[in-house]
Amino acid sequence: MVPLLLRCLVLATFATASSAFSVTRREFVVAGTTAASIAAIISPSPASAGDDGGTQTPAVESYVKGVATLQAGLSTGEIGPGAALYVTARPNRPDNVPKAILDGSRGKPPPVLAARYADPKFPYEFSLTSENLTQEGASIMEGSSSVWWQGEDLVVSCRFDSDGVAATRDPTDLVGRGFYSSKSQEESVTVELEGRGLFGKSVTAKK
Repeated sequence: MVPLLLRCLVLATFATASSAFSVTRREFVVAGTTAASIAAIISPSPASAGDDGGTQTPAVESYVKGVATLQAGLSTGEIGPGAALYVTARPNRPDNVPKAILDGSRGKPPPVLAARYADPKFPYEFSLTSENLTQEGASIMEGSSSVWWQGEDLVVSCRFDSDGVAATRDPTDLVGRGFYSSKSQEESVTVELEGRGLFGKSVTAKK
């Protein structure tokens, strides 16, 4: 009688231990799966990483290099800090401007490159790159990887703004224009800045 009772007690104890072990193992498997899922979600995507583990950035392409100079007798020494030089470039002719872009610019070639340089010291060298593309200038030709105005002659305009605010006009502002030839891409464009003239000064003085 006693051996039989002892055997039943041993079997009951073993069953309880087996059940506890099963629950513990199941909880471990579930926990392990959850951890693996979280790790997969927060891990960075290999497609967004470069070969060295860092993110890839597109190469910067240079389009126009130039230098802005002052007309003989002019000086910006009396202009305080906060002035800026604005540089834009646009196609010289509207012939090859896409119709959708031309319609939005009232029939005139729009600026394809634009840059602002704070507190310039003259002569000032500048470089217009792919980082300076305007919305119109960034459009790509169909079936090509080049911008639509690639190979076009450009008009490069510079304006020295004494207060640094593009929307304002001041009698002390200086302006100039130069031409970039696509046939001599290695040459630098020289833009000589001069005053607005008597008419320009009288108009801007009233604003």
